[in-house]
Amino acid sequence: MSSIARNIASYYWVRNMQVFMTKPHLKAVGLTIAALPFLGCSEPNEAPRVKLPVVIDGSQITPVTTNLGYDVELESVHVVVEDVVFTVAGEIHTKSFFEHISDAVIPPVFAHPGHYQGGEITGELPGIFNINWLENDGDELGTATLIEGNYSAANFTFGRGSKVQSNADLVGHTAVLTGRATKENHVVSFHITIDSPEGRELVGAPFEATINSQTKGTLGLRFSVEDPLEGDTLFDDVDFHDFDFDDDNSIIITPNREESEDVYNIIRRRFQTHDHFNVHLSE
Repeated sequence: MSSIARNIASYYWVRNMQVFMTKPHLKAVGLTIAALPFLGCSEPNEAPRVKLPVVIDGSQITPVTTNLGYDVELESVHVVVEDVVFTVAGEIHTKSFFEHISDAVIPPVFAHPGHYQGGEITGELPGIFNINWLENDGDELGTATLIEGNYSAANFTFGRGSKVQSNADLVGHTAVLTGRATKENHVVSFHITIDSPEGRELVGAPFEATINSQTKGTLGLRFSVEDPLEGDTLFDDVDFHDFDFDDDNSIIITPNREESEDVYNIIRRRFQTHDHFNVHLSE
């Protein structure tokens, strides 16, 4: 803890303890609590940090067959994501009774990272990323910083495209998917625009890796049309031919379009789950 942070923290603790000490039956507890930030947070031993590049990995965007018999092949997958974080399974430490009390009193701004996140988030790649999984496959997004540990998942927030960073189709939207769906030799091209609610988080994308000071390689952020575990696809239950209203062999599915509202909601709901995203360590 820096001297500035320590001084500010001391001010708040003195002020809070003055309230505690006016209650005779709370003096003993107050004295114990008052010592916690200086015992628990003074000169912490920092865990080793590992820096690894994060790249776009389009290797799992492959043709799939849906439960309605459509052969679907994506031609572009363009998504905006923000602030990728990496998590370890379980708690970093088990809280004691007095740590739970201090949680209610310590202003969170003075806590070290991890104290108020369940001890789970131990890596990050901050920023806003406009990802084109096929066109830019292999491109580097940035360098993630991770604390040594056994990782189990990754989280991020769905963003919206901006005029500065995105192509015209993606401005104001979260994702644009284009491709072809074929059934009984009838081919329909599709253009799907997805808007996630502001601040919508995706939690629990699989990321199974042990990270330590010897770890080398890259972290690949992946999108998968087919759920690797369950085998279902992003487009299950979507009858593409039903939405070719003008018989021109092309369909457009967008937010706030009444005639395709039901199918849009099906696709968006699946898209926003961790079933279709994962992170892979390639050493």
